[in-house]
Amino acid sequence: MQTLKKIILILLIVMAVFASGMFYAPGFLAYSTNYSKVDAVILLLGPDFNARQKHARDLMDKGMAGYLIIPAYNKAYFVDQGKMKPLPGKTNKNPVTGINDPMAFRYYEDTHLELIEAKKTMTMFGQKSAIFVSSPYHMRRIQIMVDKEFDPHFQYYFSPTPYEAAPLAAWELKASDWKKIWREYVKILWFMIYHPWT
Repeated sequence: MQTLKKIILILLIVMAVFASGMFYAPGFLAYSTNYSKVDAVILLLGPDFNARQKHARDLMDKGMAGYLIIPAYNKAYFVDQGKMKPLPGKTNKNPVTGINDPMAFRYYEDTHLELIEAKKTMTMFGQKSAIFVSSPYHMRRIQIMVDKEFDPHFQYYFSPTPYEAAPLAAWELKASDWKKIWREYVKILWFMIYHPWT
């Protein structure tokens, strides 16, 4: 009888931990910070690129940065008299992905490669601060990668697009939202596994 009580107690604890995880899973991913004026806005690729791009343009229109970097497309723009102009040497249309980059290891995640490219571009132009723009559920993974890859003395802010729906309450999530959330956790885990060897 004592063993049965222990098993039931363990099952209840496991269920409570699982329920807590389900409740907090979306909110943990939807990471954001306040931001101030920076050198560059870094726009990361994803399924709803238009929503991300719209937010990046809003930030540029507010004068939050002088440069817009889109590392996945190896593109960068600067503001000249209120207009966006391409930076010389950064207009290569070849996507930055593990499939297209023979120098990249196959296990590198595409977002990781984008951030490495963004870091190279920032270094090239002497930039030391950035606002990273992506979808809400993507932001925690970006923050973890930036913490590992970028200079800790520089300033980094994280601003998810408000133009993409990303419910934070567990009971508001659709099956497609849960799929995105679990995919993000798997990608975070994968990055944490392979990063020590990069």
